[in-house]
Amino acid sequence: MSISEPLESAPSPGLLSAQYDPAATEPAIYARWLQAGCFTADASRVRRTHGGSDGRVGEREERAPYTLVMPPPNVTAILHVGHGLNNTVQDVLVRWARMKGREALWVPGTDHAGIATQNIVEKQLAKEGLTRQDLGREKFVARTAAFVSETGGVILDQLRAIGCSADWSRTAYTFSPELSAAVREAFVRLHERGLIYKGHRVIHWCPRCLTSLSDEEAEPEEETGALYHLSYPLVDAGPDGPRALSVATTRPETMLGDVAVAVNPHDERYRSLIGKHVLLPILDLPIPVVADEYADPEFGTGVVKITPAHDANDFDVGRRHDLPMPVVIDEHGALREVEDAVGRVPLALQGLDRFEARERIVTMLRDLGRLERKEAHQHSVRHCYRCDTKVEPRLSDQWFVRMAPLAEPALEAVRSGRIRLLPEKWNGVYEHWMSNIRDWNISRQLWWGHRVPVWYCRDCDPPQDVIVAREDPDGCPYCGGPVTQDEDVLDTWFSSWLWPISTLGWPNENSTDLRTFYPTDVLVTAPEILFFWVARMIMSGYAFMGDAPFHTVYLHGTARDTQGRKMSKSLGNGIDPMDVVQLYGADALRWTLVSGMGLGADVMLDPADLEKSFATGRNFATKLWNIGRFLLNNVGTEPVRPLDSLDHASLGRADAWILERLDVAIRECDRAIGPLDPADGTWREEELGAGLRLNEYAETARRFVWNELADWYLEAIKTRLATEGDDREVARSVLVHVFDRALRLLHPIVPFVTEALWQRLPGHVDGTFLATAEWPAARTGAATDGRAGEFDLLRDIVEAMRRVRSEYAVPPNKSVDAFVVTAAANRTVVGDESPLVARLAKTALAVVDRAPAGPAANVIIPGGTEVIVPLEGLVDVQKECARLRSELAALEKQLTALEGRLSNAGFVERAPAHVVESERAKAGEWRARRDLMRARIEGLCGAT
Repeated sequence: MSISEPLESAPSPGLLSAQYDPAATEPAIYARWLQAGCFTADASRVRRTHGGSDGRVGEREERAPYTLVMPPPNVTAILHVGHGLNNTVQDVLVRWARMKGREALWVPGTDHAGIATQNIVEKQLAKEGLTRQDLGREKFVARTAAFVSETGGVILDQLRAIGCSADWSRTAYTFSPELSAAVREAFVRLHERGLIYKGHRVIHWCPRCLTSLSDEEAEPEEETGALYHLSYPLVDAGPDGPRALSVATTRPETMLGDVAVAVNPHDERYRSLIGKHVLLPILDLPIPVVADEYADPEFGTGVVKITPAHDANDFDVGRRHDLPMPVVIDEHGALREVEDAVGRVPLALQGLDRFEARERIVTMLRDLGRLERKEAHQHSVRHCYRCDTKVEPRLSDQWFVRMAPLAEPALEAVRSGRIRLLPEKWNGVYEHWMSNIRDWNISRQLWWGHRVPVWYCRDCDPPQDVIVAREDPDGCPYCGGPVTQDEDVLDTWFSSWLWPISTLGWPNENSTDLRTFYPTDVLVTAPEILFFWVARMIMSGYAFMGDAPFHTVYLHGTARDTQGRKMSKSLGNGIDPMDVVQLYGADALRWTLVSGMGLGADVMLDPADLEKSFATGRNFATKLWNIGRFLLNNVGTEPVRPLDSLDHASLGRADAWILERLDVAIRECDRAIGPLDPADGTWREEELGAGLRLNEYAETARRFVWNELADWYLEAIKTRLATEGDDREVARSVLVHVFDRALRLLHPIVPFVTEALWQRLPGHVDGTFLATAEWPAARTGAATDGRAGEFDLLRDIVEAMRRVRSEYAVPPNKSVDAFVVTAAANRTVVGDESPLVARLAKTALAVVDRAPAGPAANVIIPGGTEVIVPLEGLVDVQKECARLRSELAALEKQLTALEGRLSNAGFVERAPAHVVESERAKAGEWRARRDLMRARIEGLCGAT
């Protein structure tokens, strides 16, 4: 919608409802943001146009771009708390950048999710008694596309519900025509560079999904299995040598594909056996003993069975020794003679599932006397990242990308500081992985996905190379005959590794968006896809654009339950963010996630108690609303004077103090969020730890609005706001200014309640939005105002009085007399503001030269000022003295015993170090408590 079209009317300034209603407020505000185009980035505004900066949507001052790309959720996904965490962090950053004056673009989108989406549709077909083969490829793809079009936008609607300010006009989809063209272009370019090839190698295979997987998609899991020690008899064993070789395996079902056993050439135990043969048990096939350094003399017996078609390391050994590679397990994980395996699978074993066959083979080996022993064994087993099926290593024809040349610039980018990873602990992990990178298997045996852009001609004589083309060929370019396309599709990650460039228009390098918004700025994602996606995006950025796709990778923590378990559907311990939104509002969800998230730290939530988990966020939104109600009730709707039009001398002590505290809060928030980007393209050493400490940013903003603005400034100016005159106008001006800035500071985290309040501030201009307003700036060049320090003195006096009341259980409504002994320079301040102190502390305050006689509570506050509260008449002094002396005696007795234990050399030397340290810390705490009690007794009772 054009921003010039009339907007739905904004809420009228005036009194707020007694309670904040997020269910009614949030959808209406979001609709108005969309109607106004608040989130739509415009490349023409980048460093070109000039305009206002008052929150109006439209032309703005000259600006630089700021770009984030949303990690695309699966097109069939629904929002879970991990999505909520990830996208809230991104939204905080993009809203902050937008308010900082950048042309902020947050690109949203979804991933076609080849394996996951195909699995869902195949399950639907199974319920109808059909398979994809029954439909055929074309109809199956059409049905899957129809399913996606009906359900694929659910998660995007849910992201809107939690306030994500993405540019929805640029919503991308990895299977759209535009992004599909980018995928094909990338494949062709890499093939032209010799970086894509078809290889016959051992890959990870999922027998359930019936497709190959990359190393990253086959996730290792520790589990307890069994290690089987088998006896392979030697052929023509000498009279003095061993009769058999012992080998150990965790997968005896693969032994039917054994073609050799390997020993280390430097292992003296077996050197004489190299070149001889052993008999493969069950089949009685002679297989050679080969020498290879892959065999570790220190592990097991030092003898390794070699099964090249079913183990990646064995495959390498097989190639070095030119060994045959029979495949004895088929694509379904069943024993079958598949490739070069004639006579390898006995009839009794054919068709058995691999795990059933394992038990049958172990029984056969035991009966033959070839099972030496079986023992429990802890080892790592790879599982399919989608369906959790145990992966089967399997020899297969697949398409690969040569990764080493692509990894070099991507590795250097992190080493040089062009890209920083946060937290920095991931640098070493990234460097290790990139330095040892293996070629990427990119072909998948699916129908849903980008089909490999390769064609074959069967008529050419002699046979020609494969045909790799940007456009579907009409026929063979060599002979004109018919061609057939490769059946495989590309790994889903092969499209998503292009995400930062394909979503901006690549391969059209003249694309305005690509030229304007690339490179992007910060990538926000989870550590588990650092290599699935992040590293590959860095590689593709350098391969196709010659530059890094972003300058910072923020790897946030994980949402976990109170037992420390990662939240997941399978464990049943997840939280549906939409439930939280419906109960407490999106702001409550967002505040809880951001305020509880340290840099890279996990967020702990209780799925069994949403009230407990999200009360902090709900309470904060309520507090903010109540502050707004007080302000509007006491300030009214009439416009206030601009702060910079006020005479500085007209500001009161509380005014000067809150303005200084605002400056401090702004600077601390800016430091916590951090620089928008490195000034010179690389991160300097002092900047490596800067920024993206979002929990610190949240706490700074909360502390300012709650503890300083609400608890102190609002309380301090209540009388001024209720009294007509110029001083009231000054207080109104300062209060509205400060609350306006507080709302701006908080807006990126809690956008809905802040927008609702901001639009009701006196003098608000209809058609302007906090979402596009200017981020607050601390005053520059302003010297520290002495009046702010004077208000700090008053705060210290009030807090001292409140502490005395608490310690001596003085009823809150009971008025108290107190005396202040302070420096001459402070006497006027205390005298002038004694009515304020009296109201805030219910205390009649008098300035004196020295403390009056009699029992009293004495408090020394910073700067040396002493506050004295006579206790005669407030408490039963004798009874209180007796109680305090009794408590002191008990404490000193305990402390004496503890100090005796710590002075005992035997205890200190024998006890665990952490126990000794804990006892020493306890002794320090008890000494401090003893000294405090002695001071209280002396002040109240006159002697200890």
